[in-house]
Amino acid sequence: MPKKWILLRAVEEARVPLGLKSTSLNVLRTLISFMKGDQISTDQDDHHICYASNAAIAKRTHVSVQTVERHISTLAKLGLVRRNLSANGKRWARRDPQGRVVTATGLSLMPLSERHAEFIQEAQKHADRVLEFTVLRDKVSVALARLKELVADDGSITDLMAAVRNALRRKPDATVLRELLSAISVEISEIAPARTDNLRGSDSEIEGHKEDSLNPIVKKENPSQIQVSPDQMERSFPRLCSELRFAKDQAHCDRLMDSIADQLRLGETWYAMKTTHGPALRFMVLGYITQRAETIRSHRAYLISLVAMIDRGDMQPTALLVDKSKNRRNQGNTCKISRCS
Repeated sequence: MPKKWILLRAVEEARVPLGLKSTSLNVLRTLISFMKGDQISTDQDDHHICYASNAAIAKRTHVSVQTVERHISTLAKLGLVRRNLSANGKRWARRDPQGRVVTATGLSLMPLSERHAEFIQEAQKHADRVLEFTVLRDKVSVALARLKELVADDGSITDLMAAVRNALRRKPDATVLRELLSAISVEISEIAPARTDNLRGSDSEIEGHKEDSLNPIVKKENPSQIQVSPDQMERSFPRLCSELRFAKDQAHCDRLMDSIADQLRLGETWYAMKTTHGPALRFMVLGYITQRAETIRSHRAYLISLVAMIDRGDMQPTALLVDKSKNRRNQGNTCKISRCS
């Protein structure tokens, strides 16, 4: 079962599709902070029910009591908390002689655990939409620059350029961007028909980072049938192997990889891969990004791009491997690949 702060992270990643405002999110974070232990569970009432008063919640959140009441109602409507109240509507806890809470009424946070997979899915869909939109904006921008390069007199395309610039300054609908890209493509095709293919660059050229090994025109490969030797892993991903050289077993390796993913701020996309992709592919993707960490502006966006291309079949997972057999291998940094993949 994921820890409570991992559950919160999933909600944070899905805040836009959920329609969750920052203040509501802060109130939810405060409710979680009142929970005993690291996990939200039904083992004990105080492990999933927050019985703190609105005044106590307001003090910890640094807002008014009225604000807390309003945002708790919002959280309840969104299905993020569940009201478990007494007959008089109060929140309270009963303790045994040892001081343990045996009965409590208040706000249950179990929906965070029950809907965790749903939140991850919503976050992934939103991230995919954002990435698709960003790539589309970049294509329009690049196409406009290309058109200006080909047209000697800007006056002939003044209206089109104005429309594109106005759209790029705002947050246009994807349909508008596609129409503008199509219009630019028509203009360029009339000027330089032989060069129109340059407009439709690969989605792999994201964040200004291009690898020759990431050829988007490849035959689809089943990620679940990847067969990569430990030597290949060590040659391709020496940084990650160095970090994992002290892994004692698979569970320990997973924890170390999660820690590295957190440092790179890979977000819920990384944790979602645990249920959708095998350990070998997760190791390869993390190793690939770690090896190029300094040259990638947004590690999270890059991860989303890699996973999307692999899932679509636009790139073979084995394209992530780079043969560095000519380099000397540091035997002291050898990681226990068989335990991590």
